[in-house]
Amino acid sequence: MMGISALDVFEELRFIWELLLAEILFAACFTKKRTTGKWLLPVGWLVFSLSAGIYVTYVLDLTKQVSGIWINAVNILWYVLLSAGTILYIYYSFDLSKADAMFLCAGAYSLQHIEYVIINEVIARGVCKILLERLWDYGLMCIFTTALFYFIFYKVFHQKLKDSGGRLFEDNPSNIAFCGMLFGIVYLATFMCQAIFVSNSNTYDHVNYQGATVDFLICILLLWVQHGILQIRNINQEKEIVEHLLYERKRQYELSRENIETINHKCHDLKHQIRALEHVSEGERSDYIRELEDAIGIYDAVVETGNEVVNTIISEKTLICGRRDIRLSCIVDASHLDFMSTLDIYALLGNALDNAIENVSKYQDTDKRIISLTIRAVGDFLSIQINNYCEEKVAFADGLPITTKRNKDYHGFGMKSMRHIAKKYGGSMATSVADNMFTLQILLPMPAEFLRLYKEAEHR
Repeated sequence: MMGISALDVFEELRFIWELLLAEILFAACFTKKRTTGKWLLPVGWLVFSLSAGIYVTYVLDLTKQVSGIWINAVNILWYVLLSAGTILYIYYSFDLSKADAMFLCAGAYSLQHIEYVIINEVIARGVCKILLERLWDYGLMCIFTTALFYFIFYKVFHQKLKDSGGRLFEDNPSNIAFCGMLFGIVYLATFMCQAIFVSNSNTYDHVNYQGATVDFLICILLLWVQHGILQIRNINQEKEIVEHLLYERKRQYELSRENIETINHKCHDLKHQIRALEHVSEGERSDYIRELEDAIGIYDAVVETGNEVVNTIISEKTLICGRRDIRLSCIVDASHLDFMSTLDIYALLGNALDNAIENVSKYQDTDKRIISLTIRAVGDFLSIQINNYCEEKVAFADGLPITTKRNKDYHGFGMKSMRHIAKKYGGSMATSVADNMFTLQILLPMPAEFLRLYKEAEHR
């Protein structure tokens, strides 16, 4: 190994560590880690760090001994493969789509490169070259500026990334092509700007600050574009929420009107049946009275689940099911749901039961109009499961069933909003169809403080 110094090793380790830190920062603000991410993050960090030794020993040493276009191509190829590897590293460590992983890593590379351009190119190799001879001072400056720039990024981007809900681009060919092109353009542009920076000298004896300036502006532009995309995405999401709430208000009005019509119709029937009692024999009268008791039983039934919100929801949906000849069976202990807000409970269960009611209402055979709701504690988790009969083939996209309704935005958003609520509480939602039965399964981890208070109350 000829001409390899401690500075070369530091620069390579610095690049890898800063890039990985920027990518993890982007991803952690955007979404949660995968289950495998717990061990993959440290193992991947170690593997990429060891790659610095491979690069310094073989690639960098070779570029210092031999010059030529093909050597530069090998050097560029190394960094391209290294960066592609970090995209896979982030994709498998965090709950991301492939397009989102490339999008976030493009921004992370730009953030890291801004710090590199200012400290390495402009200061250390430009205005203050003696800094490279003081490795400790140079290292401390790199640590300080990295912390400063990444903190500024966190303040500007954190809320925008968090508000995106963990999904920006779905994995379709156009999105993957766009995000891949975005990453490729910024990567190749920075390489070309570095070539301009060093002019015709590989020893950095003569530098061209125009290259560094363009390099800096390209990275700033990409981050600015990404910030704009996130902002537009969040505005559109808020618009969807408002439109969905308006749609839900209209649908709620229609359901309330249906319930009132049901009650009015039943009252009209009861009035005539009561009058008929005056003209029947004593034996027939007792039969009529039993029929009347059965008829009004659905309105007199008191639903007690341990949660007032759930009581209201089930009572309301029971009326609808009674009018549509739907059998709704409930095994519910909702006393564990107190950690959720009223609006979230109503949105979660209301949407889920409405979907099930709508799905089974289309069957002429009343034996197929069946829905079951089960809410129970399973260890430290709360399990919510809704089953309904379904004999159609259901297509799924991103784990959710694809609606066949014309107003796809509203119906599709209902399922997405349920998943969003589940994720909000650190849980998960899964859907499946098997043996003519559609299953919606929601698992929510119960907060430790809530579990402690609940168990204390049980022992009293």
